[in-house]
Amino acid sequence: MDIKREIEKNVKEFLDAKVDKTPNIDMGDYCINVFKLAKELKKNPKEIAEEIAKKLKEKNILGVEDIKVFGGYINFYLDYFEIAKYLDTKFEKKNKKIILEHTSANPNGPLHIGHLRNAIIGDSLKRIFKFYGYDVETHYYVNDMGRQMALVVLGLEKFTLDKEKKKDHAIAEIYIKINKLLEENKDLEDEIKKLMVEYENSLKNNIENEITKKYKFAVEYCLDGIKETLNNLNIEHDVFVWESNYIKNGLVYEILEMLKETGKVEEEGNVLKLNLEDFGIEKRLVLTREDGTTLYTTRDIAYHFDKIKKGKCIDVLGADHKLTAEMLKCALKLLNSDVPEIVFYEFISLPEGSMSTRRGRFISTDEFLEEAYKRALEECKKRNISEDIAKKIAVGAVRFNIVKVSPEKSFIFKWEDALDFEKSGSPFIQYAYVRCIRLLEKDKGELKKVDLCKEEKELIKQIYEFRYAVEEVVKNKKPSLLANYLIELAKIFNKFYEKCPILKESNEDLKKFRLYLVEKTKNTIETGLNLLGIECPERM
Repeated sequence: MDIKREIEKNVKEFLDAKVDKTPNIDMGDYCINVFKLAKELKKNPKEIAEEIAKKLKEKNILGVEDIKVFGGYINFYLDYFEIAKYLDTKFEKKNKKIILEHTSANPNGPLHIGHLRNAIIGDSLKRIFKFYGYDVETHYYVNDMGRQMALVVLGLEKFTLDKEKKKDHAIAEIYIKINKLLEENKDLEDEIKKLMVEYENSLKNNIENEITKKYKFAVEYCLDGIKETLNNLNIEHDVFVWESNYIKNGLVYEILEMLKETGKVEEEGNVLKLNLEDFGIEKRLVLTREDGTTLYTTRDIAYHFDKIKKGKCIDVLGADHKLTAEMLKCALKLLNSDVPEIVFYEFISLPEGSMSTRRGRFISTDEFLEEAYKRALEECKKRNISEDIAKKIAVGAVRFNIVKVSPEKSFIFKWEDALDFEKSGSPFIQYAYVRCIRLLEKDKGELKKVDLCKEEKELIKQIYEFRYAVEEVVKNKKPSLLANYLIELAKIFNKFYEKCPILKESNEDLKKFRLYLVEKTKNTIETGLNLLGIECPERM
């Protein structure tokens, strides 16, 4: 039962107005204002509101117990006992496919905290889209052709790989060493360029040789380590798409020819540049180098041109990619293709300082998770919580503290916020879940209608609005909206728990109803945290 939609449908017969939440349940649950209509009709807002409210009352809107007028507002009061029967949220399957690309870090080292925000936002969106009813396929776009991978391949020729280390960290060590060597010996630049040309030419001609084998080994070796890290964060990708695929299948070259036919490609020898002035962009998009090889952006156009045919495309990208993403969209428009929707996120930092993969000054996600686990263990010991759930608390704390901040906002990650058991951290919500479990060890029985207090009404309303929280995430591509909904749900539940006796309630019908609300709270928290990739411990 979707009461809000029912209200909207009935209101639409009389005026075009948005249905909003009221500030508190003493003023009802939803409201509309008639000021715009009153201005058009040049009538008193209160009179207009009363006329419409009278007509709406005659309709007996399902789930609405009363309708009252406050000035120019029409306020709707819900039948809480009735809507309490409809607290399980389910969405119908949509006949629509979404291809969601996220993380896509270069395979030249481990993920760091910047990649972490990308991965957590992307994975949370995947889970929420699927729950909403979409067919979702997640992509990790593997950059196996850039200069950075050429450096790794050259580094593996000159240095010994430390096979005792986690694979992505071992590759990072090679990458750092070859960069240092390059600073000391600039002549190595020719070797790097040669590797890039030979690799692309081999792929173009579908030749498997020592060069392609070296690239394949380096990329897969690093990806093994990256996948292990993602798995520790409860993140899995459906498909790993190598950009070299679009050299092998020739689509890159088809795209180049199609772009030339638009008359917007400028040729300077072997260098091809795309003129995007018609889109208000003065900077040229370089498509090929002097040696004839393609660039990442060229292959990215081919990748998007290909996948957009299969469904709606959504990319999660750092805010520093805004110009590149806009140029990509312009190129696709020239090809008469649809364009991806981009979810941009700002940067996250640590009090410890900046990170640089090239010089080796970075904090890896693995180190970050180790620190989270260590701190979670300390909190567990302080609170007499079993240490075997520290991992769930640690991963939940990291994921939640990152996802609860709206993507367009930069922030500093603080451990005291992440491991907050009292107000707004994942442990605070996990603890509310555990409290529900303990209460539900008692039999609930059949429900009978009872008089409800304010705390019960607030809890029913918050659980019921879970569906709208999910819809808002889907609409705005901001999983932070769900995270903040869950914080509010845990707060409202704790208030209900403190004010309303449950197991000690003498009225059996009221006791059963309250246990029913506890069960629905538990289910909603569990579903919500799962949509954010966070596990619920059975005890704390």
